[in-house]
Amino acid sequence: MSRGRGQPPKIGPERYGELLGYLATGLSMPATAKKMGVARSSLYNLAQRDEQMGEAIQRARAAAKSAHTPSESCYVNNQCRTPECTAAATEARVSRKHTVRDAADARLGRTRTERGRAAYLEPGPQIQRTPYELLVGGQRVNVYALLDDGDTPLADTA
Repeated sequence: MSRGRGQPPKIGPERYGELLGYLATGLSMPATAKKMGVARSSLYNLAQRDEQMGEAIQRARAAAKSAHTPSESCYVNNQCRTPECTAAATEARVSRKHTVRDAADARLGRTRTERGRAAYLEPGPQIQRTPYELLVGGQRVNVYALLDDGDTPLADTA
């Protein structure tokens, strides 16, 4: 019996359980396709070609959506870009950022407000030097003095 024209399906019936399992955990269609090593269009084509599988995919996605708990890990691991997960991830990052800065402030003995003032209102000690000076071994050295070997520069010889 001949199978017909075109390529064979990338996902056979033996992998349907794996596909539905990924979708039931809340993975998006593109992320599921990546985990399974196929193009995302293969998943959409499968849902369109096999009516029963298409309904099973819809049920698995609906079940995952109803059990969805917005979190940073869902945003990162499942590549979930719902507004709830995006907000949860942003909030977690901001919280970590402030925690790290607050710990640094505690070591320095200042508050968050003082940190802001220190950064914007009170400039630190400025080292006055010309644009052609470097600090080498704690001493100011003119860059041209480093380059001067007594020879006439090539640009001046023409």
